[in-house]
Amino acid sequence: MKKTIIIASVILAGLALFCGCQTVPKEIPETLDARQLIQLGQDNYDNHRYKAAEKYFNTVLERYGDDPKHYLEAKYELGHLYLKQKKYSAAYDNFKEIEEIYKNVPVGLPGAYKILCGIELAKIPADKVKEFEERKKAPVQEPQPAQEAAPAAETPAEQTAVEQTSAEQTPAAEEAAAPKENEPSSEESANE
Repeated sequence: MKKTIIIASVILAGLALFCGCQTVPKEIPETLDARQLIQLGQDNYDNHRYKAAEKYFNTVLERYGDDPKHYLEAKYELGHLYLKQKKYSAAYDNFKEIEEIYKNVPVGLPGAYKILCGIELAKIPADKVKEFEERKKAPVQEPQPAQEAAPAAETPAEQTAVEQTSAEQTPAAEEAAAPKENEPSSEESANE
């Protein structure tokens, strides 16, 4: 009798685990509206399927991001999701973006997300908030443009041609080739 109960318990536990572990949907039907997508995201969040929830919320942004109400709700839900996962940087960025939206467009937006963002931001550890704020204040260095690499040469003759081509393309080579104002050009020197 005890063996039967143990075996039945193991089987039930296995089934519960198997059924409870759904994967992230590969495709989300185009027929779902923003409200349905948000609801699916919240349902997945509630069932600890965070990747699936994230996919639904991002789908709202992709498909319905032009509507400020849907955009705000999806951004808030993403921030809330990231906060739950202790992805503080991503949560902070989402909540700060929502605050910026309210600063720039204060009229006509649902006020709840502004209040909720303040509550959620307060949940982020103070040392992390300080780190994120310092990151935002740090000057951004513009990446230096990459120089074009000269094509590889297979023979010495090709190497010489590549070197000449490279020298012709550099500003220093152009400047060196240009006649100076006080120096006569090679044609003027020949005529003298």
